[in-house]
Amino acid sequence: MDLLIHATLTVTGAREQLPAADARIKALLVEEIFVGEFEEHHGDDALSYDFKVHGGIPFPAFAAASMEFPELKIAAEWVNVAAGRKGRALLTNGTIAEHVEEPLVAGSAETRNRYLLVAPDGTMKLAFALLRRDRGEWAGYAMNHERDVVFSITRDGDAVELRTTEGAAEWAYVWRLSSLTDTPQRAALLQSVDPVLYAELERLAQDFVAEWFWLRSAPAADNAIEIDRYTRYGYTVHEANVRAARLHRLRSELAATDVLEYSTLDADHAWIRDLLLKFW
Repeated sequence: MDLLIHATLTVTGAREQLPAADARIKALLVEEIFVGEFEEHHGDDALSYDFKVHGGIPFPAFAAASMEFPELKIAAEWVNVAAGRKGRALLTNGTIAEHVEEPLVAGSAETRNRYLLVAPDGTMKLAFALLRRDRGEWAGYAMNHERDVVFSITRDGDAVELRTTEGAAEWAYVWRLSSLTDTPQRAALLQSVDPVLYAELERLAQDFVAEWFWLRSAPAADNAIEIDRYTRYGYTVHEANVRAARLHRLRSELAATDVLEYSTLDADHAWIRDLLLKFW
């Protein structure tokens, strides 16, 4: 059986050329033989085509359009979960200027133990990436739409301790609970974070943000497409936001119409989700 590929192709460039490019791409797609469907999510500054196809992405149609509109750029991103591959490419003047394809490594620490909770208007309530450090010890990176933290959790029976940073390599606050049903009470804590652990968590945070999120503080040119998509989808823009393509794909795959909850947490880590939600 052919594998289902999810792909998003985004066309950017001179605004006055976009309507003609859209018409030409549609005409070329009619001639292209592909199995699947696509949706259009266009804005004033970009054309966006979201595909769900079997067998392959209709690149020839976009390559032909790229040759006819050489000043436009066509960025493609795709995920093939069943094949365990993902990739991205950039088309300019009918030529592939960039191409990267890599494994999803879905069973590895890089993609396991991720969590995301999003409100109907796109507001990120909680997202975190988790690392298992040792028996009874975990560490990770958490964020919502307006703040982020690096954290460490230790558990001994029912007793739990949660430590967080304030953007520096030292633990700034601590919560100590005798059981998971306790109400968290914060206390100040000035304690250095192990440098090796801090560097590991910085890498985890950078990778997590790069793959899943966009920040309003980034250069306007980097955010133009995301802001345009958020406007069209009716989402609210905050300081930190889930990438629109991610939200759209997850809502489609999970058939979510209300709060969106995505998780690759191991079954025995659900209590950490509950703890962070209570603390947050």
